[in-house]
Amino acid sequence: MRASAIALGLLALSLSSAATGAGREAKDYRPGAPDVARTQKDFAGDAGEFRFVVIGDRTGKHRPGVFEDAMDKVERLRPDFVINIGDLIEGNTEDQAQLDSEWTEVNAAIDRLSIPFFYVPGNHDLTNEVQRADWRRRLGADYYSFTYKNALFLVLNTEDPPQPRIARMKLFQLYGGDAMKRVFEVLQGDPAKAEALFASDPKLAELAAKIRGSENVAFSAEQVKMVRDALAKNPKARWTFVLMHRPAWKVDSPAFREIEAMLRGRPHTIFAGHYHKYAYETREGTDYVQLGTTGGMPGAGPDDPAAVDHIMWVSVADGAPRVSNLKLDGFFGKKGPAPIAHPD
Repeated sequence: MRASAIALGLLALSLSSAATGAGREAKDYRPGAPDVARTQKDFAGDAGEFRFVVIGDRTGKHRPGVFEDAMDKVERLRPDFVINIGDLIEGNTEDQAQLDSEWTEVNAAIDRLSIPFFYVPGNHDLTNEVQRADWRRRLGADYYSFTYKNALFLVLNTEDPPQPRIARMKLFQLYGGDAMKRVFEVLQGDPAKAEALFASDPKLAELAAKIRGSENVAFSAEQVKMVRDALAKNPKARWTFVLMHRPAWKVDSPAFREIEAMLRGRPHTIFAGHYHKYAYETREGTDYVQLGTTGGMPGAGPDDPAAVDHIMWVSVADGAPRVSNLKLDGFFGKKGPAPIAHPD
């Protein structure tokens, strides 16, 4: 009788435990909790992890509202910070009133963010010494470095000093818009095809030579020293990100070759823009990324998928950073997609 009572008691206790364990609310979500239906992976958001957004070219006949829309969308995503790759204002002027107006407009959009925004200068932003002095007065350094969670960021200025402005309007008048568009497109494509085209059309070859001549980059000795000092100060950075406007790897720049040599042997990624068209390549195992636009005039026709308004989302955790590109027209808010307009 006593043994039977003990057995019944144990059975009742077992049933009671099962009833309270099945479906009960978990006290927490620690890895390995037996009463939570989930895979046993660590949560994202470790103290060493972070995410940032890179913004493409805004100017070069910018389209009003696109950049502002991008800032609103980025704000909803809440990365740790935002950084651009140059060309925020149309620039190309020494008129202070015009510069004031253009910076007021773009900074009003940037001020929609509740997170930091890091400025990288482009050729539109620093066309001349007046604009460089204006940049320094408004924003501070036009090349610099910073660290965040043991990652090193090198912000380079490809206009150091500012480069002579190419007379694009004069080239349009001399060669025509179709020729200009065609040359810009082929210069960003297969080099062998470009050379074959220029060999068959001397006029296009002449135009290409003039355009190429305007695409030089400039890095002062002081800027190269800044890079050397930053790398020496951060020998164990988990990753190094290099941001600039013109893709210096596409031109003959001894100063940039020196910078590349300094970076060799450490994990790094290089970002640029300028051509208003997305492009990607690897060099000695390193990612070199050319962003498209975030409001600037597309660098190719509407049928080219690389000519796109986008933002770049970079996640940094263990190992190499993870890069995703989000098309601006791929976002929609909590109320759902906007209705599609159908022609009558």
